[in-house]
Amino acid sequence: MVDQAQGTGHPASLTSLLHDSRISWDDLHDRYDPLLRLVDALLGVVPNCDRYLEIWPPAFRTYNVMVPNLLNLPVPVLGVGGPPPGVVGLAMYVASRSAGCAYCSAHSCSFAMRRGASPETLAAALLPDRETFSRGELATIAVASSLGRVPCELTITQKNALVGEYGERKAEWIALGAVMMGFLNKFMDAVGVELEQPVLDEVSPTMGAGWSPGKAGADLDPAAPRGPAPPVDGLRSRLRLVPLFPAAIRWDRRAQRGVPGRWPALGAHLQQHTGHDFAVLDRLQSKRAARAVATMLCTNLDPATTVVGLEAKVLAGLAFAAVVENPQLRADLHALARHLGLDDGLTAAVAEFAIDDTALPPTPEPAASAALVLTRAAAYSPARIDAATVQTCDGVLPPAAVIEIVTWLSVLQLLHRLTCWVEPPA
Repeated sequence: MVDQAQGTGHPASLTSLLHDSRISWDDLHDRYDPLLRLVDALLGVVPNCDRYLEIWPPAFRTYNVMVPNLLNLPVPVLGVGGPPPGVVGLAMYVASRSAGCAYCSAHSCSFAMRRGASPETLAAALLPDRETFSRGELATIAVASSLGRVPCELTITQKNALVGEYGERKAEWIALGAVMMGFLNKFMDAVGVELEQPVLDEVSPTMGAGWSPGKAGADLDPAAPRGPAPPVDGLRSRLRLVPLFPAAIRWDRRAQRGVPGRWPALGAHLQQHTGHDFAVLDRLQSKRAARAVATMLCTNLDPATTVVGLEAKVLAGLAFAAVVENPQLRADLHALARHLGLDDGLTAAVAEFAIDDTALPPTPEPAASAALVLTRAAAYSPARIDAATVQTCDGVLPPAAVIEIVTWLSVLQLLHRLTCWVEPPA
C-alpha cells in the first residue's frame, strides 16, 4: 500500500515541502543560461530538477560539475572517441530501471535513443536474450543492473566481462554512466521531481506497460497523445551543439578552480578540505572523472555553505552506508566522523538506527534527528519516502536543508557505486 500525499491522490513526496521554494525559470536563466541551453539541446527539455537543486545552490553546482565530466562530454555527443554513445545511454537506462527511479528511467531512455540506442534494444534491455544483444551490450546490462541495486550486486566476473569487450578505459566510461546515475537516481526519486510531459510522450512506447511514472507523474496528462521517439544525433544536431560548449567549459573551469587534476595532489587537497583523502579516486583511469568527484565532495563538505551542519551530514552518511552495506563507504564516513570528533558510541548508534525501522534517532537535536529519519527512508532504492517521513521533516528542516541532505545522499550513492565498480564485493 502506498501512502498518499494529503488531498493529491499521488504518493507522498518531499515536493510538498519544496514546491513553493523552487527557483523560477527566469532566475535560473539569468544565472545559468549557457548551461540550460546546452542541456536543452542534449535532452530536448530543461529538467524540472534544476529548480529544486538551486534551492541550495551548492547542489546545482554539484550536479553541473558531475554531468559533463562523468559523461566525458562532448566526446559521446560529437562522436570523437570513447565507447559507443548508445551503449553509455543503455547503461544509464538499465541502472535507473534497476534503482527504481521513474524520472531517471524516462530521461535516460530519451538520452540513450538520442545517442543512437534503438527503441527495440531499450525495450528488451530488462530481459535481454543472447540472440539479439551483442556481448558488449549484455555485459553492459549486467554491470548497470547490478550497480543500480541496493546493496550492490556487481561481481568481478561481470566487471571483467565488460572490460574484456571494450578495454579498461572504455569500460570505465560505460560504468561511469551508471555511476553518475547513482546521484541522479537518488535525488530525483527521493525528492519526487515531476517528470516533464514531452519526455513522457517520446519514451512511453519504449518503456512499456510495466513502467509507471509513479510519484514523478504528478504533473502529467496520461491522456495526452504520445509523440515519436526522439531524434538520433546527426551532423546538424551536433553542429548546433558546438557553439554551446565553450561557455559550459568556462563555467566548469571556474567551478573546479583550485582542485588538482592528479593524484597524490588530489588526495592531499581532499584531506585538507574534508578531512579524508577518498583514496578510491586514485584507482580511476579517468583523471577528469576523479577530479570532478573530488570537487563534488569538497562542495558538499564545505563548512561555509552547509545549512544542517557537517556533523549532521556525516551522521546521515553513516546511516546511508549502513543501509547500502558498503564497507569502503562506511570506512570513508568513519574517517570524516573522526575528523569532526564525533563520539564512537553515537556513530555506532546511528548505524543501528539505520537498519531498524522501529528505532528512534539517537540524537536529541531536532534537525539532526529529522535528517536521520529522512536518510533512513531515502537510502533505499527505490526510496521509501512516505507521509510519515514528510511530516517528520515538515517545519524542522527548511527547504534548503532538505535539498542539502538529499544532495549529500546522492553524492554518497554515486560514491557507493564507484567503489563497487573499482573493487566489486567478494
